Amino acid sequence: MSIHSKQKDKEMARIELLIRETPVEIDLVDRVISKYERNEQPQVVKHQKKWHYKVAFATAMLVSLLFITSFISPTMAATLKQVPVLSSIFRLAGDLGLQMADEKGLSTKPQVSVTQEGFTLSVSEVAYDGTRVSIAIERPYKEDQKEALMDCISNYNLFINDEPINSFAPSESNSISGFMYPGKDNASVIIEFSDLRNQGGKPFPEQFDLTIQAFVKGIENPIEIDIPVKNKVKDYVALAPNISRQYDNIHLTLEKVKLTPVTTSITTRMVLTDNSTFTDNLTLLTMGIVIIDEHGREIELIGGNGWNATNGNIHLDDLRYTPFESVPKTITLKPYIHLFKENEKGMFQLDKNGYPKIQYIPELEITIPVQP
Repeated sequence: MSIHSKQKDKEMARIELLIRETPVEIDLVDRVISKYERNEQPQVVKHQKKWHYKVAFATAMLVSLLFITSFISPTMAATLKQVPVLSSIFRLAGDLGLQMADEKGLSTKPQVSVTQEGFTLSVSEVAYDGTRVSIAIERPYKEDQKEALMDCISNYNLFINDEPINSFAPSESNSISGFMYPGKDNASVIIEFSDLRNQGGKPFPEQFDLTIQAFVKGIENPIEIDIPVKNKVKDYVALAPNISRQYDNIHLTLEKVKLTPVTTSITTRMVLTDNSTFTDNLTLLTMGIVIIDEHGREIELIGGNGWNATNGNIHLDDLRYTPFESVPKTITLKPYIHLFKENEKGMFQLDKNGYPKIQYIPELEITIPVQP
């Protein structure tokens, strides 16, 4: 897959995330995505769960080393087995935050396995930084296994200390949903979820027992796995700037910022001041925010939760990005919108390279100090 295609996959993943996580009366996701796919080649590949896309060409090259050790010298094979990057799903999954969790000892490795009707699931690594929970799940690798683990797991339920995960949600309509994406290979996946404390939900405990009920194709009863989860991150930066900017009918407030070695997260509130609503507004539903440090270095969006509480003029976003390599002196939020064709609803304007055109809104830009 070309770099051009990877960037498009990332952009479409971000767009689908922002649309799908906004509970409005009309679901625009399929409409927008399908039109974009018909217009662009190669097509965006969608994963089964929610809105998360992962493309990792370099990772696949590293993984392939695991499968050729039988053809190289015993000395080289022994050396490869000692390289920790080849043994961790987090290090190979393409998520900088999870790589940092593994490298800095901020994850745990419970090595819990359950076998049911000949099908084995193992939890090899867990990361929790008080912002997001990531669970690495794998099955024994078989060379002739054609179906990916992600395709085998049709659904799953999550429980915290024997309580359904949505007992921590603000309401039934604003629920907590995990998402699943590929791990280091076809035999592994990562399940990830976050609380909604900034949207009125209860925070997860610092330490808890997590139960995953995984529904596997061909097995009548779910495979149940119990996993200890602990927040090992002690050093982080938490800010509540409550800084607002106004442009046209958009009132944007940066409510909270949290920086950990695993995740950068922000909470924003957007209010439309002219009695209009977010419903069926593609421009606002696909609005994005780029985050940079004082040197202009950008971090990558990895997930988020959006909520339009009244199906009206107020929208809350909890957005999660990869971490900064070190705590920056300042961070700047640069909101932008996508440009759509006037005569073709739902169709992006494209630049000469085939990328969707965007337009920054400097009036909404916010810069805050992080270090004194």
